[in-house]
Amino acid sequence: MIPPDLETLLGPLERFEAIRRGVVSLGDRLCDLSYGNPYDGATERTRAILRDALDVKRLLDLQYSPFGGHTLPRRAVAERLAESHALPFTFGDVDLTPGATAALHVALRAVSAPGDEVIMPVPCWLDYPLYARYLGLTPLPVPLSAGEFRLDPQAIAAAITPRTCAVLLSHPANPTGRSYGAEELEALGAALGRAEHRIRRPITLIADEVHRDFVAPGAYRSAVAAWPRTLIVYSFGKYHFLQGQRLGYVAVSPRHPERRDLSAELVRWTRIMGFVAPTALMQRAIPKLLDLQHDGSWLAAWRARFTSELAACGYEVVRGDATLFLYVRTPEGSDDFGFIGALAKAGVLALPAPLFHHCGYFRLALTGTERMLERALTTLCHFPAQCATCA
Repeated sequence: MIPPDLETLLGPLERFEAIRRGVVSLGDRLCDLSYGNPYDGATERTRAILRDALDVKRLLDLQYSPFGGHTLPRRAVAERLAESHALPFTFGDVDLTPGATAALHVALRAVSAPGDEVIMPVPCWLDYPLYARYLGLTPLPVPLSAGEFRLDPQAIAAAITPRTCAVLLSHPANPTGRSYGAEELEALGAALGRAEHRIRRPITLIADEVHRDFVAPGAYRSAVAAWPRTLIVYSFGKYHFLQGQRLGYVAVSPRHPERRDLSAELVRWTRIMGFVAPTALMQRAIPKLLDLQHDGSWLAAWRARFTSELAACGYEVVRGDATLFLYVRTPEGSDDFGFIGALAKAGVLALPAPLFHHCGYFRLALTGTERMLERALTTLCHFPAQCATCA
């Protein structure tokens, strides 16, 4: 049976799914901007890499692989991390997983014991608290700064107790679409250092970097530079629009004091928890996927346009600079789910803030077709005045 605390966490998502089921009959008239499922799909270059991975035959090429993944793709990931994060990663630091969700489970399990606490800046990705509770941990939400949704290192440090094992940070942040700057991350690192000294217990920073590719070139700053005891979580699916193929990893910072022991333990937890390595096919695709770059100008253009036009229509929009998402304040006087339900009936699906352990906002995924995005923008700009059932 699902325990009551997990039932409670499942509630908001299941309430939204009921709204979704109620409007699927709209068919192609529905603009689905709820999840980051790009309707245009993977590029032809991405598909060619998968075809090549399947067509080139090698001994035992589609058979079982070791827990943690094969050495060659792990080495390829480590070499790219060494370039992008300016730290000497090696293949042993990388544990390949079937997607970022498995990486998050393994990371949380490896740094905790049942009953420990995990700090989560909120709003955060919907399933962080669910995973923590499932693993016997206590999620502690700490609000980001109001309005701009910046990190609040002092509030994070104040929430840390002797039971705290980790801080789970979405960066760039989902749902707010903000990428944290070097100063914010350095302040967080300093706050963690003071907190570690106070509670006399190590604190791990789990940096969920699955959206780091959706930042302006050269603008991303990883949290790994600000805190030695960091684990990086990543998903290839986000950037290459292959979410359904479940390919990701958790990587240990080369500066981590227990680097080798923790790296080995992550692989062991992969086996214990039943998260085998990604498919043999996806592992073979990793080296070429790492070399594949996509034009992100379309995303920047739609982000700028939605931000500008929604603001002109009276919405308060969070000034995001990353991810596939836009975070928008729910019109004044409206209930979050009431607004989302009425908006869905008008033909636009979006996610309400309660899914992100927050309130008063909704998230738009800028991943629909061009036609969807145009129609959604028109509907949103006319909607507040028409919405008589949102409260």
